[in-house]
Amino acid sequence: MDSENISYVDINGREAGPASEGEPPASLSATAADWYLSLCYEDLPEDIVRETRRAILNTIAVATAASSLEYGPPVRQTARELGGAGRSQLFGYGDVTSKSAAAFANATLAASLAYDDSHTETLIHVYGTVVGAVLALAQEHGATGREAIAAIAGASELTCRIGVIAPTAFHRRGLHPTGIVGAFGAAYAAARMLGLDRARTVHAVGIAGNLASGINQCWVDGTWSQLVDNGWAAQAGITAATLAAHGYTGPAEVLEGPLGLFRSHIQGDGERFDFDRMLHGLGRHWEMRGIEIKPYPCGHVSQPFVDCALALHRAGLRAADVERVTCLVAAWMVPVVCEPLARKRRPATPWHGRVSLPYTVAESLAFGRLDAASYRPGSLASAELLQLADRVGYEIDPDAPAGSAYKGWLRVLTRDGRTLEQIHMGGAGEGRGMSEEAFMRKVEGCLSLGGLGSRVQAIADAVERLDQADSVDELMAACRPSQAQEAGA
Repeated sequence: MDSENISYVDINGREAGPASEGEPPASLSATAADWYLSLCYEDLPEDIVRETRRAILNTIAVATAASSLEYGPPVRQTARELGGAGRSQLFGYGDVTSKSAAAFANATLAASLAYDDSHTETLIHVYGTVVGAVLALAQEHGATGREAIAAIAGASELTCRIGVIAPTAFHRRGLHPTGIVGAFGAAYAAARMLGLDRARTVHAVGIAGNLASGINQCWVDGTWSQLVDNGWAAQAGITAATLAAHGYTGPAEVLEGPLGLFRSHIQGDGERFDFDRMLHGLGRHWEMRGIEIKPYPCGHVSQPFVDCALALHRAGLRAADVERVTCLVAAWMVPVVCEPLARKRRPATPWHGRVSLPYTVAESLAFGRLDAASYRPGSLASAELLQLADRVGYEIDPDAPAGSAYKGWLRVLTRDGRTLEQIHMGGAGEGRGMSEEAFMRKVEGCLSLGGLGSRVQAIADAVERLDQADSVDELMAACRPSQAQEAGA
């Protein structure tokens, strides 16, 4: 990489040259550590506390749902074989293992249905990694509920703020920022939960830079490997913080340094890194308000198109009525969810279907729903459904918004000659506007799929009372299957 072709903005907003020339910029990781380690529950705005509770409940619910499907057994068995003794519980199963193995398993399961969450500007999945890491550590080390909430909120905020230094730049290079940026958020969370001081927290974040990873190749063939990015980020953060606790060191300028995360991973002429955004207004303006808890189990950019399809179904449109469906998309979405079109219309696996806009629109129109029970093998093999997917194409919408807003636009030509249209705007945190009723329907559906339908209210109540709890034990007990359920697992 030719560093002279890279420009960036330092933490004071000044244009700067390569970090190796002259005075290096102040350490971002250390300044963020100062804020995070001093953050108290009482410092959190009311809406951030509410959102953090939702993040906890949603993560437990979607992970529990995934535990009952094909994704669960390999993750559970891996945690059993590699985890060893501990007090941290696997969602959906009730097994207890080491904190790192539980964090890995729970965060991986949380990602498995693409039903978790996404920061709308950066497309980073935040909560699964952070909640998975913090709850595992809280069980092992006896943290209070308030401490768990503060740790989750603060680490989620820092994950978002690292991501906005270069929004979607990782994606454009075939990388998956959830596994990369998420490892830093988990390292902050683990450092706090382990009681590290400022210096060792900075070392932990520096070490995380060598553990962070993630690529998007599995979007091509529908294999599962990307799903471990959440889990590996959680385990990497715990590993980094544990190493730092025992005296291991890592670079303070792991983010902004000349060989740090951004300048090593994001290479190209004229690339700009807005390092100031990581720290500007920290504690006053909350970037995590831009995290959307997903209403549908599919890729983030497909969500408003699902809204359109479901609205058309509610209005009476059925698969048999459809001659052709055109999705009007932003150009940058094409290689993500639209092409190669023939492969997107014939997803090889449920995961492959979740990242296919043509198939996702077809299933939404065919059944009038998209939830935790969608994308099943029977649907993927349905001749009628695949014929509908063949009638779903796309065109470029030159006026599609950029940034954190997403536009869903479907144009349907019916077999009797009518043209129907639906447009829906999504993103910019609008998923947090999901009504409490809709959110709880999602939670109930996921927990029921995972065998905990009778525990929905108990789990929700335990989350609601978490700020008054001396530990997270009540919550984890509510999530534990009965002995009969465990025996049948």
